[in-house]
Amino acid sequence: MVMNGQYIENFEMDTYSLIGLGTIVLSLFSLVLLSLLFRNLIRKQIDDQMKDMIPIKAIRERIGIRIKLRK
Repeated sequence: MVMNGQYIENFEMDTYSLIGLGTIVLSLFSLVLLSLLFRNLIRKQIDDQMKDMIPIKAIRERIGIRIKLRK
């Protein structure tokens, strides 16, 4: 089997495209994880601050503060 330049060029382009796609997917996945971590940290901080005002956890959960991020 003889490999010509056209085949090798297409193979390199496909490889770079796959690497680029993998990088984009990993970046988006890490952004999702960071946003979930950020949201959980904010909820924990709010819960810790409410603990001083409302010592019973069941009542704090019933109040259910909703976190709305600015758009």
